[in-house]
Amino acid sequence: MPSCNLSTAPLAGSRFAVVVSRFSPLHVGLEQRIYDLASHYDGVILVLASRPDPADGIGLDSLTGMSARNRYRYLREAFNDDPAISPKKLIWNDEETAADAPAWIKQLKETVLSALAPDSAANATFTVVTDIHDVDRTLRNAWEHDVRWTVGDFVDGSDDLQRTICDDPHNRKYWSVINHTFRREFTTVVLVVGSASVGKTTMVTRLSKLFDAPIAVEYAREFEESCNVDDDELTAFDYQRLILSKFGQNEQALASDANHGIVFLDTDAMVTKTYVERYLPPEEAARLDSTFDMVIRQERPDLVLVIPPVTKYVDDGFRAMQWASDRYRFHETLMKVLDESPYADRVVMLDDKTFAERDAHAIRVIAERTGFTPRN
Repeated sequence: MPSCNLSTAPLAGSRFAVVVSRFSPLHVGLEQRIYDLASHYDGVILVLASRPDPADGIGLDSLTGMSARNRYRYLREAFNDDPAISPKKLIWNDEETAADAPAWIKQLKETVLSALAPDSAANATFTVVTDIHDVDRTLRNAWEHDVRWTVGDFVDGSDDLQRTICDDPHNRKYWSVINHTFRREFTTVVLVVGSASVGKTTMVTRLSKLFDAPIAVEYAREFEESCNVDDDELTAFDYQRLILSKFGQNEQALASDANHGIVFLDTDAMVTKTYVERYLPPEEAARLDSTFDMVIRQERPDLVLVIPPVTKYVDDGFRAMQWASDRYRFHETLMKVLDESPYADRVVMLDDKTFAERDAHAIRVIAERTGFTPRN
């Protein structure tokens, strides 16, 4: 994963630009404006202005379509190699802002000054530009006669573009204008699931080549070999580590430089949850409920391709052969888990008789549901 500037040296100088935006997402036009300001000022402070995320930190803001937490992370990552640009965040409630603009402006100033060295903060001047109409209007009214704090030209159309992108997040015509660190939020995620020995990895590998897309293959084998633990030896603690490690692997595929709008994932937390329900004692399985709930809600696949157990169970020297007779019950449990998940309406069963028919079915469904087709 890319490094991020979690800690940056305070900015020093006498003239600073401030950019206030929702950054949902950061797009090329706004990015160009930021770099233009950086060439004319001693430094630029980026203020991500947002309403609070949901209480559990999961889910999308109803206005912007992206969580403030993720936007701030991506913003830090986008400018992690530029010491003259310092990302900050300002979280507020719309009602509080409307009722008490002076309090919000005070909070904005404190946020900006926190990016500066003490000597610079005492005497510097600031030019604030924004793409949010209410913010622009509020600041112009408040700073009409202010010497240190002034308002620059409004970034017209930027906030509208952000809303348009979030309203249609998988519209490929916007892909090129979205900053690369934010693109993982707008990536089409195709998940392939099924019981053991049904051809998941083979299908995902073929699809990734056909669509020239990143891939995250099944992680269980790598985990078990690195931890020296067999299928029937896995405990709740092992499964917890496996869940989070697989989620991290999937995230790496989304953040890959090879991502041009679609990624393919081989299994996820819903498959792991099925293993837990099938093979762990109920009291142990219950310990993982909160982890599964959290990770499954974060994964957000756009399409779930299910491969049923219609092929022969293959002994590859790794799979637990004692589970071969359970694969049909495993499939039933998996379908129950999928049905109970937030993604039940995104499930497509690939119940074709031959591998060729199944591959063709997958390609056809991907085109119908996502608009992506194999590369020419």
